[in-house]
Amino acid sequence: MTAPRIPDTGLPVEATVPAVRQALDRQRHAVLTAPPGSGKTTVVPLRLLDSDWLEGRKIVVLEPRRLATRAAARRMAHLLGEAVGGVVGYVTRTDRNTGPAVRVEVVTEGVLTRRLQRDPGLMDTGLVVFDEFHERNLQTDLGLALALDARGVLRPDLRILVMSATIDAARVAALVGGDEPAPVVTAE
Repeated sequence: MTAPRIPDTGLPVEATVPAVRQALDRQRHAVLTAPPGSGKTTVVPLRLLDSDWLEGRKIVVLEPRRLATRAAARRMAHLLGEAVGGVVGYVTRTDRNTGPAVRVEVVTEGVLTRRLQRDPGLMDTGLVVFDEFHERNLQTDLGLALALDARGVLRPDLRILVMSATIDAARVAALVGGDEPAPVVTAE
């Protein structure tokens, strides 16, 4: 499936996209650390849309707050030159702007947990991105545990990407990777 074209943003995370893509291609999981404002939330999901392993499935991006969920979706849609609800949509407990053509869906923690309970294999999803992972709470941890379980039992092809500005990347990589730590990619 052809990915929408976005211009080079000039953001620092652009240089890390090939390494993130390679980690997700080969090992199905990765940890990305990058400073605030480097573009990890809005650039990385869009740059991964043309990955063969998506096979037409969505990228689900977990944001810890409703405001951040809507803002991330608006910024990604703006980069594509379109309105929210086209290629990029969002779902929160109280609001949604999504449609049949959505390929990147930004969701809050509770939405992801309910989705995993309803569809444990996340059959319409190729990649789950846990953004702002340093803001962890019970819902984030439960979502990650359920996603890892889904990948281990039902969907070995499900990719998982954890992103944050301030986490202990080695510990998170060990958790996400299981037997072998997930690759850690760092943007300056």
